[in-house]
Amino acid sequence: MLLGGRLRKLDRTKPGMKSFQLVTGLLVAASALTAQQYTISTYAGIPFDRGWFSDGSPANTIPLDFPLSVASDGKGSLYINDFQGWIIRKVDPTGIMTTIAGNGTPGYAGDAAAATAAQVLDVHSLAADSKGNVYLADTATSRVRLVDPTGNINTVVGNGTRGYSGDGGAATSAELYFPVGIALDSAGNLYIADYGNYTVRKVAASGSTITTIAGTGNYGSSVDGGPANKANLAFPYAVAVDAAGNVYISDIGNQNIRKITTDSNIHTVATGVSAQSIAVDAAGNLYYPNYLDSTVREIHPDGGQVILAGTGTAGYSGDGGPATFAQLATPYGIALDPSGKIYVADTGNQIVRLLSPISQTVTGLTNAASGASAAAAGAYVSPGEIITIYGVGLGPAQLTQNQPVSGNYGFQAGGTSVKLGPPCCQYSAAVLYSSATQVAAMVPYEVGLGTAVQATVTYNGQSTPPAALTVAAAAPGIFTSNGSGSGQAAAVNQNGTLNSLSAPALLGSVITLYATGEGLTYPNGVDGQVNTPANLPVPALPVSVSLGGQDSVVTYAGGQAGSVAGLMQLNVQIPTSLIQTLNFAAGPVAVPVILQVGGFYSQTGVTIAVSSK
Repeated sequence: MLLGGRLRKLDRTKPGMKSFQLVTGLLVAASALTAQQYTISTYAGIPFDRGWFSDGSPANTIPLDFPLSVASDGKGSLYINDFQGWIIRKVDPTGIMTTIAGNGTPGYAGDAAAATAAQVLDVHSLAADSKGNVYLADTATSRVRLVDPTGNINTVVGNGTRGYSGDGGAATSAELYFPVGIALDSAGNLYIADYGNYTVRKVAASGSTITTIAGTGNYGSSVDGGPANKANLAFPYAVAVDAAGNVYISDIGNQNIRKITTDSNIHTVATGVSAQSIAVDAAGNLYYPNYLDSTVREIHPDGGQVILAGTGTAGYSGDGGPATFAQLATPYGIALDPSGKIYVADTGNQIVRLLSPISQTVTGLTNAASGASAAAAGAYVSPGEIITIYGVGLGPAQLTQNQPVSGNYGFQAGGTSVKLGPPCCQYSAAVLYSSATQVAAMVPYEVGLGTAVQATVTYNGQSTPPAALTVAAAAPGIFTSNGSGSGQAAAVNQNGTLNSLSAPALLGSVITLYATGEGLTYPNGVDGQVNTPANLPVPALPVSVSLGGQDSVVTYAGGQAGSVAGLMQLNVQIPTSLIQTLNFAAGPVAVPVILQVGGFYSQTGVTIAVSSK
């Protein structure tokens, strides 16, 4: 353990600017996986209530029976596949729900007549256009049916025989084998995930011709880059088409999402995904409900994923609040509308949920190193701590990184400013970077310990509602190499290499760690100030580090020249006695690290790589 007053006389060995660049790089990189935030509400159905009792009333007053899929017509109407009611519902722009197809008795009958008098059997997905056409994938009958704007229903694809035939001919004469997912493009072409044939079929807008655009009819997987109709698929379940004409396939047998580009070649855009419904927006972002963990997720064009709704625990809660704090239960279907709203078939709750975009708000504040919530019950921030603020409308669309001027980081970046403090007297915070969904800022040293404060973000003159925080003497967090707050620490070995299992630190050597949240310093910290070699700040509170459960010698804890005040460097000697408690026979070991500042501890789950030789 080291006391703040003694640090000025101790070793300040530093591995150079590479270390600070490592940490600031992690701060900026963390903003890459952000997304639009949403509030959540129940749009249709009554939670846990199943049945078909009425039409012509507000959608959220009428029960549904296993809502499996949804489709938007782009003009404000939503269509709901009421799977175990054997009916298709429509919610008009005023919120009134009616039945447009199915008489409530399962079967296949009623073509060329009113759709509400017809029977449907096993509808798995819907597709709708702006002209009032609604397509139904009636899976068990191996047909696709159409409810036209007059309200009549007809079979438009499939002859009812399960098989694989008909390419190049009339769509109504073709054989399908369990068509599951369907989608329309802007020209009116229809795409079908022909699940049992391991293919994706396309029906021209004229309705006269069907072809195979992906898959060979054989179960399997294929490498990327070649023609899609020469690639094997394994149970294609859902399809979507973007504005440019690229077709996306959820291949649940291979647990991936493939993309057919406009040159007809196929590529993998996401792996480890088992999506029963997918949607795509104009920017190429993919959306899917993950029924396995009851969340709704977005996949960016670069492959990164973020959670838009759901806590990961099935249930029903959260209406009226942030969607990421809400619970859903085995959601299966998803649809987008042009305004940015997302409709989710929250199947296990017997409802359809609506995710509405939030224009400007703070949805979370965390320690920038640990990722631990600073706004949760029992959580704290400390003076000088680097925090990450998440939300919507916080800054410019493109990330803007602040640069120090005359030795100080300013209080604004990209038009974004942050204030923290009690309502009576808020202080400006130094801003390290800003973007639309994420801001990194520093808790002002002036805020009083033990006080309840508020954080407000202002962008282009518009301010978010205040977010409540509590200030403590310290709230330490250790930076990690992947920016998640868990796993391998962002650490530099004594020889200047980055610590990892492939480049471990030796027993007895000194390793450098980086943290924030050490609290007040000596000399007093200055908001946004860049440290100079002549006057490095050191923590006012005692600092200790545990490696592998053993107290370790901290040879230096304090600021680093060239870094911003509030980023703490820790030089820690690795105990040679670890050889007595850990097994190094098989090679380097991931050794747990815990930082203590005063009576406050860093997050668990952080490790460094250590070797005995």
